[in-house]
Amino acid sequence: MNASIGTILTLRFARILAAALASLAGIALAGSALAFDTGPHFDITEDVLKSEGFSPAAIATAQSANFLVDFYEFIGNPKLASILDPACRKAVERVLVNGDAQHFDDLDSTRDVAQKWDAMLANTQSTAAAKAKAGDLLGLMALLGMSLHNVQDFYAHSNWVEGGTTGPPLGKGAWAKYGDHPTWLSVDRADREAVDVYTRRERGVPKRTHGDWDSNADALNKDWQGRPHHSDAYICAYFASRQWVRLFRDFVGDPAVWSRMQAFSKSTFDPSRDWDYARKISFYGGHWNGNGGPTTLGSAFSARTAATSPDLLANAVLNYMYGRCLTTKPGALRTEAEKLLLSWGAMPYKGPVNPTLPSPAPETMQFVRLQVHRIDNINGDDGFGGGEMDWYSRAAIDGQRYWSGLIDEHDNFDFDKSPYAPWTMTKAVTSSASEVPILFQLMELDYSDDDQVDVNPRSGAQSLVLRYSLAGGTLRGDVTGPSTFTVEGKGDCDCARLKMSVDRLSGSCLK
Repeated sequence: MNASIGTILTLRFARILAAALASLAGIALAGSALAFDTGPHFDITEDVLKSEGFSPAAIATAQSANFLVDFYEFIGNPKLASILDPACRKAVERVLVNGDAQHFDDLDSTRDVAQKWDAMLANTQSTAAAKAKAGDLLGLMALLGMSLHNVQDFYAHSNWVEGGTTGPPLGKGAWAKYGDHPTWLSVDRADREAVDVYTRRERGVPKRTHGDWDSNADALNKDWQGRPHHSDAYICAYFASRQWVRLFRDFVGDPAVWSRMQAFSKSTFDPSRDWDYARKISFYGGHWNGNGGPTTLGSAFSARTAATSPDLLANAVLNYMYGRCLTTKPGALRTEAEKLLLSWGAMPYKGPVNPTLPSPAPETMQFVRLQVHRIDNINGDDGFGGGEMDWYSRAAIDGQRYWSGLIDEHDNFDFDKSPYAPWTMTKAVTSSASEVPILFQLMELDYSDDDQVDVNPRSGAQSLVLRYSLAGGTLRGDVTGPSTFTVEGKGDCDCARLKMSVDRLSGSCLK
């Protein structure tokens, strides 16, 4: 992370001040259940909302609200109390308690899971109807994003997609009629409540809890690519998110209000600041897309937690809050999220809810998955002050933008070495597509302006431009041929060698 000499001196002092805060932030992240990492939440939400006709500002607002469910769980951890203003924290104590109660965690039986779904359906429907009647567009977008977070979490936190001896028989036997990646709501009530579904299992051996990013296979979380069944959870969450957005349209009721939500613009609310800090807090804290969030006091500064930059994490959290007080300038979206957590977020159970499900079309989807398996520095320089390279990447798949997680202070990194896993970006594509365009950029993190690293085999170009054939599974463009490949930059600046792959997944949800 290179910077000017003056900036380096300032940052060295800032790091000393930030160290204790970052350590405590590391503890807080370790104690939080969290969810899909923020990257998968954002990617699924954008993919679905774009396909349902929502504007870029609407999507970014919903994504930011989606993140706030995790933010209030994270910031409410008691181990962070010593760095927050106690009076400000007390003023929002109930918000923090309700924030922690989201996520589909701690449900030990099918009955508990069913009641949670019924409560969320009932309370989302009533809240959406009230906000639609009042013409509260920001409130509706916040509710949509926050409720989507919980919908997506169910598949990341439960045994739903595990199959075998530990999960429902998705796509098999009597369940084949639902497809191989059905949602909770698309399975008939009698069938789904007849199987053992849970998001925590304290009885029996082994006990199963959420676990950390690097826990063994008994842990339930499927939050990122390094966890068992992550891709299946991602595909189910995609179908569930699309289903939920279409249900939400029915909850709103008024077609004119729905059209205004789809056309939501920055003149109504600009989500840029909230979106930027959602990414930064998740990115620097190792919870954007796997490969190493802190799990103990010291691990925030360990090379093993490769995806964490503790000083930048502490600064991002405090800058987002404008200091140590949670109630200082919360902004319009955070204010709305806090109101929703106090009302909608309480979610009392009032009985079974059986909504009329929207059309599942298209019932079968293909997903293109871009992965980075290894990075080797060729002649890149981290700049003044030394240190090793701080990698991340950006991509566009079929027009949708993606960010990878961070790999901090590693010149060379093997993602395929346990407990790590490839940087992964997944995009739903229509069955009519024959080729999928892909743009990929490797970046090096700086304190000011980030550098692009050359990974293009042609002199004069840095990015990779590819087209992936869905039928043949091959590539053409800057790389031609097999979809698993090694490529190296050939320019006279910072260069790196990458091992990458592109492949295709598929899934079906038939009801």
